[in-house]
Amino acid sequence: MKLTIYRVISFLLLPMAILFAVGFMVLIRAAFANPPLFCSLFFAAGIAIYTFASLNFLIKGIDGKKLLGRSSKEWLIVNAIVSIIYAVIAISQRFVFAFNPSIVQQYAGMFKKNGEMKIPEAQIIQFINGVSYFLLIYGIVLFVHIILSFRYIKQYRYLFQNEKS
Repeated sequence: MKLTIYRVISFLLLPMAILFAVGFMVLIRAAFANPPLFCSLFFAAGIAIYTFASLNFLIKGIDGKKLLGRSSKEWLIVNAIVSIIYAVIAISQRFVFAFNPSIVQQYAGMFKKNGEMKIPEAQIIQFINGVSYFLLIYGIVLFVHIILSFRYIKQYRYLFQNEKS
């Protein structure tokens, strides 16, 4: 039953991983002009790599019963840690916005002041809240997936043997 849940969640995370990977490719050059952007790109790359590595572990390792090698396990664990940090940030962001709505209003005011479009502030606030709810759900699903991944890494540890031995 849990493996079915893991499989479903893996494929649910895939579209966001593709989006993060494409965003990384598009914004990597911009990050050289704006170095603080590297932090966001680090998380985007980590989440994309984690999702693809866990899907590889599921399809080739668990389902295909092929040995993956130790480096696959290391890639999976390291990027799972990066993804956990992102998930915690995404979840906590929604709670911060819920307990302190003035922050959302400040962001909406800054966006309206800096933006050239004539969008009502209420609509901007609604958009920010909608995105933060989406990221809350995504963060929870990602967190659950990572917990399941660690369980399956432990359960199927024999798949991560060196191929030469």
